[in-house]
Amino acid sequence: MPPVNQAAFTRCKTWPVLFASLLALLLSACGGLPRSERPAEVEERGAASSGSVRGEAPQVAAYTPPAQPTYARPAPKRAVGVLMRRAQDQHRGGDLDGATVSLERALRISPDDAVLWHRLAEVRMSQRSYTLVTQLAAKSNALADRDDRNLRGANWALIAQARRALGDASGARLAEQRATELR
Repeated sequence: MPPVNQAAFTRCKTWPVLFASLLALLLSACGGLPRSERPAEVEERGAASSGSVRGEAPQVAAYTPPAQPTYARPAPKRAVGVLMRRAQDQHRGGDLDGATVSLERALRISPDDAVLWHRLAEVRMSQRSYTLVTQLAAKSNALADRDDRNLRGANWALIAQARRALGDASGARLAEQRATELR
């Protein structure tokens, strides 16, 4: 390809015409064709706008609060789930020591699982270790999510049962009150 002579290029009279025609072509492509369609129709929403058109006062419905969302507890790890099912089967079968061992193994895997602490408190309740039940249920409440009202309420119910068994009637009433508030 031969070198471009810069002086000859700038003296050329056709490049402004070429540039102007290229610009006109680009601008005409942006304009497009005129639309022959009708504009979109606007829909009426709600009774308030139709009532105000007739001169009537709009009707206002009473406020209904939205439904309380339920707490979705995260699924446990696979090994923890297996141990929890085993402990549940052992507890139902009367093997309380085996259920305790299974739950303690699960707690070594997942020590921050509030449900595991609650299940261990239930097993200890069956073993009549009431002081331990109050401690385990309190630990479960400390680890439980703030929105998990069912678990926290069940923990307070266990604490109430354990305090009643220990002879602490006023503590049991307070714990029952907390359980009722959460459920």
